[in-house]
Amino acid sequence: MKYFALFFLFTIGFLTSCKKNEKTEIIKEKVSVENLASKNIHQIKVIEKIPAGGYVYIKVLEKEKKYWMAIPGRPIEIGATYYYDEGAMQMGKYESKSLNRTFDNIVFAQGIRDEKIATKKPKKRTINKVKSNVVNVDKAPNGIRIATLFENLKEYQNKQVIIKGQVIKVNNGILGVNFLHLQDGTKGNGEFDITVTSNAEFKVGEIVTIKGTVVLNKDFGSGYTYDVIIEKAVIL
Repeated sequence: MKYFALFFLFTIGFLTSCKKNEKTEIIKEKVSVENLASKNIHQIKVIEKIPAGGYVYIKVLEKEKKYWMAIPGRPIEIGATYYYDEGAMQMGKYESKSLNRTFDNIVFAQGIRDEKIATKKPKKRTINKVKSNVVNVDKAPNGIRIATLFENLKEYQNKQVIIKGQVIKVNNGILGVNFLHLQDGTKGNGEFDITVTSNAEFKVGEIVTIKGTVVLNKDFGSGYTYDVIIEKAVIL
């Protein structure tokens, strides 16, 4: 009985020790992951901002380094601290046509956040359930409708298309080109708005005919990704 009691106490002690060690390893692993994440996060303080074309150009201070960034439009407070993740794209001698200004160096980021650690949310691809406010625009000669493009994406991949539509939105001077959104009143596979890049200049509300190359799963880096986009478009 005496030996049994000693064996029982030894077993309990051993199991408790294992649990403590396991818990310690979990804590160490968690701290290690958090430390790694912190190394990949930039902490910046905004010292200047210039809204332009749906984006915000901000001059920031990171430690003792000052530099310019371009991010999608959002409220920004001068003097406030924000965070963004590693992987943003840097460009030298970037000319912003919307600002009529050339930056020696600039960082393009998907966005900045108020909290150091980002809250991960599952990405869901939503289908546009609303209707386009654009009244049907006549199809261009030798062209296609936007609905036709969305219904036959693989068929038009890496091919040039002609589309006539109304300019809904314009963002000039982003990643070295101008971004615009076209609609023609048609809808295919739930989509009716096509993104286009061009060196030409456009005005919101005008009806234009463009010719460009269809590219699928385009990734410009810094979070600028598109399921489908028409690139290097010219006005016909």
